[in-house]
Amino acid sequence: MKKFLSLILVTGSLFVLGCGKTPATGIDSNSSVSELTGQAVVERKSYANTTDAFTLQYPTTRVFKENVFWSSVVFFTPMNTWDTVSENIGIMKKSLDKEYTLDEYYAIMKPELTKLVPEFTEVSNESIKINDVNAQKLIYKGTEWSKKLQWEQVYLIKNKAVYIITYTALEDTFNQFNQTLDEMIATLEIK
Repeated sequence: MKKFLSLILVTGSLFVLGCGKTPATGIDSNSSVSELTGQAVVERKSYANTTDAFTLQYPTTRVFKENVFWSSVVFFTPMNTWDTVSENIGIMKKSLDKEYTLDEYYAIMKPELTKLVPEFTEVSNESIKINDVNAQKLIYKGTEWSKKLQWEQVYLIKNKAVYIITYTALEDTFNQFNQTLDEMIATLEIK
């Protein structure tokens, strides 16, 4: 379990730091949904992962790459000329060796985070529901490779597997994109 947690943290760091360029897009579904957010209309597409049995909606401004950084899929923000990294959202599924509650999983994960993330600071930790499934939403900050980063991890346990959705960004751009994560998570369905 500890090896898996280390992998999750390394993965989160790689998401943001290993992505100087946005990878080519892949499209899993033809369906498109329009959503009104404030004054702007955000076009969305459906993404389906048959291997890990989940679907969700994502903004068409995002591109994704499957099976990278030990994740099922990673969605990348568009790069601007001034960007040094691409903020991103990665989703991974890991089978568990036994049944865990969300509290038990958090009790195992938090000490590992404090060891692996320099200057680890928990910002918030709350229970949420995603389509009637209990989940945990953890936001934390830290330093990786001299960059101040912030993560939001949402994890849920279903069918003796943990699904971990990780948003990784620079601390100063975190708030700029985390609403997109929350909107994507609201559409997550696990089969």
